[in-house]
Amino acid sequence: MKKLFAVVVFLLFMAAPGTSQSPLETSEFKFARVKFTQRQWTQYWDELNPGPPWWHDWPFSDEFVTGLLQELTRVRTNPEARQNVDLNDSEIFEYPFLYFSEPGFMALTPHEISNLGEYLRRGGFIMADDFRDQSWGQLVGDPDELELFRHYLTLAAPEFQLVRLDVSHPIFHQFFDIDTLDMKPPYGDFIPQFWGLVDEHGKLHGIANYNNDLGDFWEDLDKGEAPLRPAVRSTQLGINYVLYAMSH
Repeated sequence: MKKLFAVVVFLLFMAAPGTSQSPLETSEFKFARVKFTQRQWTQYWDELNPGPPWWHDWPFSDEFVTGLLQELTRVRTNPEARQNVDLNDSEIFEYPFLYFSEPGFMALTPHEISNLGEYLRRGGFIMADDFRDQSWGQLVGDPDELELFRHYLTLAAPEFQLVRLDVSHPIFHQFFDIDTLDMKPPYGDFIPQFWGLVDEHGKLHGIANYNNDLGDFWEDLDKGEAPLRPAVRSTQLGINYVLYAMSH
């Protein structure tokens, strides 16, 4: 890891208690990144982020989060504690936590929609990251990414709803005590929003970071390239998300 990684770990130790342990041969948690069918992306994305949108920030962001879990919490991981999984495959049911990068590019097949609905009903937890208001100029004319994501969630599990979360929700106090959701995203002049996917009983089954990109912060931290203050908030949120998913 870069030198900045050690600095961030030190700051996080100041914020919350943790127990660092030697890694297991078999990890207690795997960060599962989802490959899913996507609409065509433009040349703009190919130039800035080689590879399909679901793949953006891989493997650096995935490695960073699993490394922090090992360093700061009682969740023991190893360097291989990450996995790419296909939404079309029943393998997704083996993981309690699924990470979706760029859900604004979803063009899900009927089987993927069915699998996603089944995953949520079984109690799985999803994190949607790196999607935004398209009125900012680069991709004007494309569908609103939040509404596109909401559309597929409604098809998959119509009894679930996306609701706007504020800082009082327990997910923001699971391990780190987040006192504000105001933060500057890693690019653009967006105002981040946090949306929760809740079932008919109000239970949270997912978190969506709209107008934000935590994975981009994680990748830059892993490379030693991120500004410290907003990056620390992004790591605190990520740890909270994983621990909330595993404990609820």
